[in-house]
Amino acid sequence: MTKFTLVQLTDTHLSGSRPFFQFNFEMVIEAMADIAPDHIVITGDLALNGPDDIADVAFAARQFDRLGAPWSAVPGNHDLGLVPFQGGLHQPITPERLAAYVDVMGSDRFVHEIGDWRLIGINSQLLGSGLPAEAEQHDWLAATLATDRPTALFLHYPVYLDDPADPARSHAVVLPDARAALLALIDAHPNVRLVASGHLHEDRRAQRNGVVYQWAPATSFMTSGGGHGGTACVGFLVHQFDGTAFTTQRHSARWMIAHDIASWGNTEPHGYYEIVKRPYPQAV
Repeated sequence: MTKFTLVQLTDTHLSGSRPFFQFNFEMVIEAMADIAPDHIVITGDLALNGPDDIADVAFAARQFDRLGAPWSAVPGNHDLGLVPFQGGLHQPITPERLAAYVDVMGSDRFVHEIGDWRLIGINSQLLGSGLPAEAEQHDWLAATLATDRPTALFLHYPVYLDDPADPARSHAVVLPDARAALLALIDAHPNVRLVASGHLHEDRRAQRNGVVYQWAPATSFMTSGGGHGGTACVGFLVHQFDGTAFTTQRHSARWMIAHDIASWGNTEPHGYYEIVKRPYPQAV
């Protein structure tokens, strides 16, 4: 049996031109030197405003190269855009935005075998999008889950909040129809042990049919009024794998700032979308 350490970062929201959260990322880099993980997974929202500024995604990739360990990433809504449905929609995912992301990052999914485990990352922004790439990813995932190895699945959106059968449609979790298809795949492959996500900037752990569903806190900011049932904080997760078993602990690098996005204006859904498109103030 092989032991290895995997760090899960999420929602880094990096940008070279608008570096609101760069300080926290610098603290994460320092923490990685102490933890010395075997691999790092970043579960989406790599960039501050990737859908409208692909340079943010490219900048994020360069920052990840500074982490001192091999890394893999999957995209989030602030990298590719949101899954369209009736209701408020900022920056919908499009084939053009997907192509721009893949051109920079090389892929929007991954599979690695480390120790006894298979690690799989998928693009949650395709789930329910209706884009041709959604069906292609579904077939790829079905084939990639077919393994005897214990498996951890990484994606940006949590699969569900409290009830997997909840029919409500929101931008907080995978949409109901797409969720049902994803859960059917997970249920059909009992070697899946962990499903790890980001997006909600909360630390929360649940179990369903013997599978751990783990949300990760963001390195960038918290949302004090999030109210999704987890712990709102800044930080990251350290997953320790030992043979077929694993443990997960939340960490917060020293000096990380607990930015609260609830204070970012009063626009809908919050001031993020207005603030990030403005030029970053420069000292004169």
